[in-house]
Amino acid sequence: LSKQMRLINPKYSFREWFVMPAYQQATERNYALVRELQDVITQPYAEQSKDVEEKYYRLKPSELFDIGGLSQYSCSS
Repeated sequence: LSKQMRLINPKYSFREWFVMPAYQQATERNYALVRELQDVITQPYAEQSKDVEEKYYRLKPSELFDIGGLSQYSCSS
């Protein structure tokens, strides 16, 4: 990618299908995934570790495409 595109478009962005498991774990007082997501999303333009890239820089899994609330995402800006 060009340098200008990387400055304008974040590599990592908030996706409901990343957040839902974190919500579920948090209801059981396990906040590890919430904290992990917070670390990733607060640096959306940064090159992060290979593990982070493999986990969060990918397309949504096909099995989630038809699940309401995880497939559609709206932004009211």
